Amino acid sequence: MKTRSFLRERNFMILLSGVFINGIGAGVYAVSGMLLVLYLSGNVFYSGLAYFAVTLANALAFLIAPFARYVTYKKGLIVCEVLKSALLFTLPLFYATIGLNVYYVITLLFAVSLLAKFTYPIESTIMPIIVGKENIIKANAYLQTVREGMGIAFVAGAGVLVAFIGPVQATLITAVCHLLSSLTYTLFRFRQNTLPQERQGVKQSVVAYKTDLKAGMTYISQSLIPKMIGSIIFINLAMGVMVPNLPAFTLMKGNSEAIYGFYLAGLSLGVMIGTLITPKVKECRFGLLTVIGFCSTGIAWLGTAFLPVYFSLPFFCIGSIAIGIFNILLFSSIQQQVEEAMIGRVVTVISSAAAVGVPIGSLIGGALGSTFTPVLPVALCGIAMLLFSTSWLVHPVLRKLPAIEKASLFVRKPTHSQSV
Repeated sequence: MKTRSFLRERNFMILLSGVFINGIGAGVYAVSGMLLVLYLSGNVFYSGLAYFAVTLANALAFLIAPFARYVTYKKGLIVCEVLKSALLFTLPLFYATIGLNVYYVITLLFAVSLLAKFTYPIESTIMPIIVGKENIIKANAYLQTVREGMGIAFVAGAGVLVAFIGPVQATLITAVCHLLSSLTYTLFRFRQNTLPQERQGVKQSVVAYKTDLKAGMTYISQSLIPKMIGSIIFINLAMGVMVPNLPAFTLMKGNSEAIYGFYLAGLSLGVMIGTLITPKVKECRFGLLTVIGFCSTGIAWLGTAFLPVYFSLPFFCIGSIAIGIFNILLFSSIQQQVEEAMIGRVVTVISSAAAVGVPIGSLIGGALGSTFTPVLPVALCGIAMLLFSTSWLVHPVLRKLPAIEKASLFVRKPTHSQSV
């Protein structure tokens, strides 16, 4: 497969189209969901509780992924998109009939997020099948660029949209987008995974589930990931402290719902810039790149906390560039170095482990923001990024990691599992 031939690959364009459509809905949902919780409760603590619910789903993702072996890739993507659409349609329905309760909204946010964690490992697994492992970094960069690009356009616009039509009505857009993406995925034509031939009883299914779960954890334990995971959990905890406070923080900075959308768009823009430059910096030493990148993030986000909005917003954007680079390089290395049958489980276990700190951070952040000021959690997140950078700098193995394509993060071993 030629370097750029994947851009003309039918299945890649279908996946790209689905990401494009979902990007529209996700941009609106990112703003309307959290603002809806804030409006219903009037308290930053509930924003923290909502973010706790969403990120708890991330932490539980490793428990969900093994179930993906019982459906084909295509069916799993379609069904999950339909279910997400159906759940989101209940928000305007209940609002117009029996009324909305903040706890129902938080529960729904959790459920939708949990469904997304089922589809994410499937998307990660099918990418090498569609584009070939030699094109993984560039294909991921294209996909993430579209995802973040849509985020920039529609998150920024969503703040204005929510201000005009309200957060409940805005979620209708997201519901329709999930429905459209499910229809798009029906067009997929590529090699599907093999499902278990024999019907298993409950006991056998539980045993198989535990085996799959343990296999993913064992595979990771023999890699370099455990050396990274502690510091990654730490920065995710810090992000958990900051993000629930962003609605209140941005209202303080700009006194408008639209400003919240602009900050989220700035975050997406920074990640997209990082994604775009990843193919250019992939030859740099991964360890040194991480140290410099997250040091810059820490400094920029400290500026975000204390400077006026005209400086705070661009600094927030600049600080997220390193996140885009780090994510693409790390997950591209997984798709390149891990055999197909294990990709889904490895991605999910790593994502879940990394996300463990976020729910805890969101509760801490909600409490800090409601007790003191939303500025404090943002500043603490900036300090945490500096500490993350320092931890990699002083770690002899992580600091010396070579370019990501030369770094052997995983020991390649044969596996006979059919799981995603």
